[in-house]
Amino acid sequence: MQLDIESWALTRAHNIVLNEGLSLAKAAQDLDRKRSRSLVYELRKVIAAAILEAHAASAKSENTHFMAREG
Repeated sequence: MQLDIESWALTRAHNIVLNEGLSLAKAAQDLDRKRSRSLVYELRKVIAAAILEAHAASAKSENTHFMAREG
């Protein structure tokens, strides 16, 4: 189970960097402050969503393990 979580996290982080991270780097390279600010906000949103998704999956996994021990 730990490997699945690590694999998910690695894939999720990779996708975030490829999508939002590279877009932000390009905007910064172009000195586009307005786009950079917008992309920073988007990057924060995506990271927060990933953290919430991981937390929900973790809570679900813990609940499943607890139910298996009780049953």
